[in-house]
Amino acid sequence: MRLTAMIRTVLVMIALLLTAAPGRAAEGNDRQLADLIAGMLKAYGGEAAVARVEAVAARGEIVDFLNGNRGAYGRYFARQRRLRIEIMPDQGGEVRLLDGSRGWQGTGRQLVKAQPVLLQSMVYQYSYLDLPMAFAHHSFPVSYGGRVTLGERELALLLVDPPGSPQIRVYVDPATFLIARVSADFAMGMMGSSELATEYGDYRPAAGVLFPRRLTNYAGTLKLSEITLSSLEVNPGLPAALFAPAP
Repeated sequence: MRLTAMIRTVLVMIALLLTAAPGRAAEGNDRQLADLIAGMLKAYGGEAAVARVEAVAARGEIVDFLNGNRGAYGRYFARQRRLRIEIMPDQGGEVRLLDGSRGWQGTGRQLVKAQPVLLQSMVYQYSYLDLPMAFAHHSFPVSYGGRVTLGERELALLLVDPPGSPQIRVYVDPATFLIARVSADFAMGMMGSSELATEYGDYRPAAGVLFPRRLTNYAGTLKLSEITLSSLEVNPGLPAALFAPAP
């Protein structure tokens, strides 16, 4: 009887440990998530300054590594899911528009409804450009993914789930609390899935908030393009017509 009682006691203790461990882990993750986001908002310029960012107009140059050319680049962002991207418009390049759940693509004079995959990619691009502002407004569900190693860097991982977008992996430099990289997986039909990623660099302030002025885009390990922003304006008062095809 004594042996049976001892075995029963050990089993109960093991069961308690197994059931209690996930709760403690969840509490630890919640605490690390809160600390990380608080550190990010402070590093970017303070929660109040970040929350005031409602629109951004950025211009610069894009280098297309696949085609070996370069040209002008423009990006116009407004919170509540509005985005306009102009890629080499001076060379008859592409324009992409996002207005809520609707998207268009084409040249500046001829835009057509965006295909589902491209629409999803525009929602993804809007969503990561909305960081860290979305954290200040609690716009998207977010969870803590722990510490990960990319190359020779140890980074903190946040998992963000915007509606209409694949889950976004946000890699944060724990030393600076700035975003180093964002990525997401896109379904490619019979070809499986592919990771699209953007690495951030050259942070500079505008209206008291830090923004990356260099963005390098990848598909898997293939470097697609690099964007260098020469100007960035916060809350410029962008008209709604900028995000929709001309009548």
